[in-house]
Amino acid sequence: MYSNILVAIDGSRVSDAALDHAVRLARDQHARLHVIHVVDIMGMPWADIANVSPMDMLRLYRQQGEAILGRAMALAKHAGLKATSTLLETEIVGTRVAEMLAHQAEAVSADLVVLGSHGHRGLSRLFLGSVAEGTARLCGSPVLIVHRVRLGANEPAPADNQTTA
Repeated sequence: MYSNILVAIDGSRVSDAALDHAVRLARDQHARLHVIHVVDIMGMPWADIANVSPMDMLRLYRQQGEAILGRAMALAKHAGLKATSTLLETEIVGTRVAEMLAHQAEAVSADLVVLGSHGHRGLSRLFLGSVAEGTARLCGSPVLIVHRVRLGANEPAPADNQTTA
């Protein structure tokens, strides 16, 4: 049924759950897995970091993205999958992560896009929309959204302030 599955990851727990689900689907369907991480340059906390230059911040985000993709590729390899990874950046002002994911899904001929939903609420979601919702609206392929994972009694909640995918 599926031959190309794209999964967007950002290193969060819900993203890890989406990756696990995509790996299982790809293995069961004998599909190729395309793993993507988008560094949202416009969403970076430029003003929040006092002693870090913008270039150092960007370099750090790129390194984190490569590490996230590296762990995902190791998981895919362990599962015996054919897989690719891509690190993208929102280079143009106004480009949304959801637009980039929809474009990448088309570029790899994905028949399914898998991503996690952090479950953001409030004004930021009202004005900006979520990456998951935006991708589902813009993407020509079916989108499978994996919702927030349940936490054990002693586990802290993950930070919900990430804007990368």
